[in-house]
Amino acid sequence: MRKRNVHIMLSFVLWATSLLSVSVGVSASTAAALKDISASYAKEEIRSLYQAGIVLGDADGYYRPKKAVTRAEFVAMLTRTWKLKTVSSQFPAYSDVPKSSWAYGAVQAAVSLGIVNGTTPTAFSPNRTISRQEAAALLIRAMGMEPSQPASLPLSDAYSVAYWARPYVAEAIRQKLLVGYQGYFRPNAPLSREETAVLLSRVKKKIDQQAKGKTPVILGWQYRSTVQEFIDLVKDTPVNTLSPRWFYLQADSSIADHTDATLVRWAHQNGRKVWAMFGNRFDANATHNALSVPANRAAVVNKLAQLSDKYQIDGINIDFENIKPGDREAFTAFVKELAQAMHAKGRTVSVDVPPDTQTDWSAPYDYANLARYADYIVLMGYEEHWSGGPSAGSVSSLPWLVKSSNNLLTQIPADKYIVGLPLYTRDWSKVNGAWQSTDLLILESYRLISQNKPAINWNPATSQYKATYWKNGTAHSIWLEESRSLGLKMQASMERPIAGFAYWYVGEKLPDVWNVISNVITMQKLKNRK
Repeated sequence: MRKRNVHIMLSFVLWATSLLSVSVGVSASTAAALKDISASYAKEEIRSLYQAGIVLGDADGYYRPKKAVTRAEFVAMLTRTWKLKTVSSQFPAYSDVPKSSWAYGAVQAAVSLGIVNGTTPTAFSPNRTISRQEAAALLIRAMGMEPSQPASLPLSDAYSVAYWARPYVAEAIRQKLLVGYQGYFRPNAPLSREETAVLLSRVKKKIDQQAKGKTPVILGWQYRSTVQEFIDLVKDTPVNTLSPRWFYLQADSSIADHTDATLVRWAHQNGRKVWAMFGNRFDANATHNALSVPANRAAVVNKLAQLSDKYQIDGINIDFENIKPGDREAFTAFVKELAQAMHAKGRTVSVDVPPDTQTDWSAPYDYANLARYADYIVLMGYEEHWSGGPSAGSVSSLPWLVKSSNNLLTQIPADKYIVGLPLYTRDWSKVNGAWQSTDLLILESYRLISQNKPAINWNPATSQYKATYWKNGTAHSIWLEESRSLGLKMQASMERPIAGFAYWYVGEKLPDVWNVISNVITMQKLKNRK
């Protein structure tokens, strides 16, 4: 019999089987794949989760409900419950979960969200049975909760609960996710597959019953790419707000216009917004001339309003840097007047600001009043160590970003705050006693690492991988930005109901990074549920 005829017959058999299964109310795949669940107390939960793709049977069609669940299996089921995307990170977080592991994508997704910890700094122990207290910790972290250490636990075996696990166990009990039996929690006991099904069913019900929060702003800046290249880079990403560098302040206070209406049309046809960037090219004198004279300032505002009408853009993103400290009030007045003009047209104004460094660089930004008038304040959460600066280091370490954010959030509302994050890093070396650096996009850093085979170690102090290598007798260091470091920065930022995130800049395809960003959005919407 020819292959085509075999294919036709098999297709008919599958169709007939499916039709029969529907007629009796049980899917053929469920009946065939889960042969051993009829006697399980969790059979309904298992069937429901199986149909949702959260739990799976083995190759022989058995679920094996009494079998203990491993750490890797639990993480995989947990990420599927939250509908998280797998993440194929460039660098494995744990040596015993390599890229070839079936669980790699799930473990890396959970690591990038700060949900899981290893059994050691470099080992995950994927095949070890997960304990009930470990499961409690993973669940509560995945739900975005940070429980405090309880004074006591209402359990007969409270003494058996590890100190680190006590907050999670207490919260899991309070949430009625993991419950004890006759006053005993059994923290070190393994979870069976049927117990896991009941547990995840409770979690899924909580998720499904909650109204989801609004989608955050995910802004991507365009730089060094054509419109078509930019479209190709953002079309399959969670970026929902595009910020092309189109408007520039000139020395005579006019505005140079580099708009390409093709991008606006594509964005609106594909559910995206366009916030055109208006920059000052770091020209302090031009900025002073335009903003300190009321007539010039009004002319700039009117021109931007006209351009927004002409191209039907959704907003303006103001990127003025290197402003004279004496122009602080004039810059604030400009933002106020522009916001009034744009709001009258139903459009948005966002302002990019540096962290408050208590220097002339940040002095021109009256953060509180800028937030009073603008719709959003975008923190440029990068350049912690800058090219030409006095020292080498991370572009954006987690502690530095958290400190910068916390400082800004004492002055502006969280719901107006957008965290700007870097999609680049730097290769640092010291030449003749002075630090030198080369800017690298993320994929460029991967290629450099592939060529030079550096030592790569996770640095908990910065929440980044640090790569070190020697070339031509000179030591080089790279504080890497990649899916894990960016995910943890986003996760830390989610501790408050912020407005969203922005990325400088979208210049290459980064599927692993975008999957992490999608996962953070998913988690944020659930965390900010009403």
